[in-house]
Amino acid sequence: MNTGIVRSICFECHSRCGVLLEVKNGKLIGIKGDKGHPFSRGYLCPKGRACPEIIYHPERITRPLVRTGGRGEGKFAPVSWDEAYHGIAERLTDIREKWGAESLAFGTGTTRGIPPFLNRFLSLYGSPNYFNPGHMSGGPVARGGIMTAGFVMVPDYGQSKCMMVWAHNPDASFPGLFNAAIKEGLKNGAKLIVVDPRCIPLAKKADHWLRLRPGTDLALALCFLNVAIQNNLYDREFVENWTNGFDRLRDHVVEYTPERCAEITWMSAKEIEAAAITFARTRPACIGPGMAGGSQSPNAFDLNRALCALSAITGNLEVPGGNPNYRPPTGKRSCYGTDFSLLTHLPPEQANKRIGLDRFPLMVSGTGIPEPYWQAILTGKPYPVQAIGLFASNAMCSYANSRDVKKALSALHFLFVAEYFHTPTTAMADVSLPAAHWTERDDVEDLMMMNHVFCQEKAVDPVPECRDEKQILIDLARKMGLEGYWQTIDEALDYRLEKIGMGFAEFKKRGMYSTPVEYKSYEKGKGFHTWSRSGKVDLYLEVPQMKGVSPLPVYREPPESPISMPDVYRDYPLILTTGGRNVVYYHSAHRNIPSLRKLSPDPLLDIHPETAKAFGVGDRDWVRLETRRGSVEIRVRLNEDMHPKVVHAPHGYWYGEKDGWERFNINMITNNQPQCPVTGSVQTRALLCRIRKMP
Repeated sequence: MNTGIVRSICFECHSRCGVLLEVKNGKLIGIKGDKGHPFSRGYLCPKGRACPEIIYHPERITRPLVRTGGRGEGKFAPVSWDEAYHGIAERLTDIREKWGAESLAFGTGTTRGIPPFLNRFLSLYGSPNYFNPGHMSGGPVARGGIMTAGFVMVPDYGQSKCMMVWAHNPDASFPGLFNAAIKEGLKNGAKLIVVDPRCIPLAKKADHWLRLRPGTDLALALCFLNVAIQNNLYDREFVENWTNGFDRLRDHVVEYTPERCAEITWMSAKEIEAAAITFARTRPACIGPGMAGGSQSPNAFDLNRALCALSAITGNLEVPGGNPNYRPPTGKRSCYGTDFSLLTHLPPEQANKRIGLDRFPLMVSGTGIPEPYWQAILTGKPYPVQAIGLFASNAMCSYANSRDVKKALSALHFLFVAEYFHTPTTAMADVSLPAAHWTERDDVEDLMMMNHVFCQEKAVDPVPECRDEKQILIDLARKMGLEGYWQTIDEALDYRLEKIGMGFAEFKKRGMYSTPVEYKSYEKGKGFHTWSRSGKVDLYLEVPQMKGVSPLPVYREPPESPISMPDVYRDYPLILTTGGRNVVYYHSAHRNIPSLRKLSPDPLLDIHPETAKAFGVGDRDWVRLETRRGSVEIRVRLNEDMHPKVVHAPHGYWYGEKDGWERFNINMITNNQPQCPVTGSVQTRALLCRIRKMP
């Protein structure tokens, strides 16, 4: 039996910290951080440390299951893998013959490196339909950067002289990826600006903490642009040589004075102006936009292109300590690389059937947005979606307006899932497949890994009878006769690594491959690879795919706010922001792990003490948190750093109580409309609410 230490990459979240796995007699008995990892440098969070507990948990799904009761009842019977494959293959073949290949869609949650393999399967099956939560987790950050400057905004905290952390709490969301670099920057004397309605840990260390009203980020970003321009703190040489539309941007943002911005954001003009001047004067400076905090708003696209424009005019694009252009070594075969794009591997007439492509062409070209799929299931428009396969996706809890999601999944002809544990979503499935844990599979990890690609080496054999999701797809493709799919996992991983000139067997020996970061590549005849193909940073952008969207970022008041809905505000006098990450959990996962649940057993509503007193509630009281869409149960946590008119509720709670997904899941009261016109992002962070004490 295998015994020893295996160096790998943790995937209990997207930080992908380096780990050393201790194996004895073929079983994982210990895990610790790898001090040699370039990002995490030995750090390991509670959920990473709980890895053995997760693998050998008694509730883990270890057999293929078929539904025997009604949807949502959670009644299943075990079957063999061959029976499960046969049942899925038969249903998918029948669905393709009756309704067309486009009636199948695949969806993912945490991705676990699986999108390339799902998309290859779908392209051979003939469907253009894949979706994930990118529209509310990083997609707008990526799209705003790509459309404006040709690449995704990622901060170089370690070499920066001024770090602006915008709607991002790296202590909880990406501790292994960013915290060591942030500490390095602070140690070297970097200024720190934190933009967040909550007093996150970094806010206590910040030179400027901007506690803005939820949903008003774009007004603040436009004000920062205005302050930099009006005070002549922009990089004139870069602006003149490498940007388009600066004069139009200058005229557009002139109305966003610190005084007007203060009225909108509920801050003081003095603190806004001081922070803006600190950022514009200090070089190099970087902006770290939150993957979720900067994405969950109808203004999401405009916010992220405004932040990219701010980095550009202050001379911080593609420089050390600013926002470099990190390119994955795997190139077009990276996790979301164009080599796996469904739109390029299907005939145009089939690719153009992609759900949501008519409304969100810029976003759906890379990933997919789930809300149009729910509507296609329920309305049959533009055509009915009959089958969905979900991989690592607890869609019932993770997407806004959970009632809509359940309604859609209830109406679905066929649903199969691959998961570690049962969730409210697996209860809706016709077939549930037991997925191998990340310690039980080989993989290539490059998503968000900047200029690196890491080896995730298998340490132990899967718990019987769990299987690697890649193997599940290989087996299913073979069962369905989909010619052209990989025959083995090693073949698939070799294909992913071809650009770096080595196969997976050799890659395992190295553990990591990196390419140099190229700074100011635009000066070397390359320009900026923007959507308009201008070769410059597009501060003003007009492309056919943005029909009806302003060429400049335009601030719009949140659709549900004291200003836009004063009548509703009278009945719901608090502003709710949701979804702040908890380092103990990963979204809705890990809720059943005893050591983690002990650290965070209940959802906690952060509220100012005076506000709680006004509502007649005290610390740790259970209350009903209500929006116009319903209510959930949550415990009060008094927090003097919260604005008296703002409360914060976490997401992902559902486990441990009957109907927990309805009683505690915050997405029962969030909204999935309206959506950002470019990215499809939804409003989950600026909603009107009230609280009532529970008996």
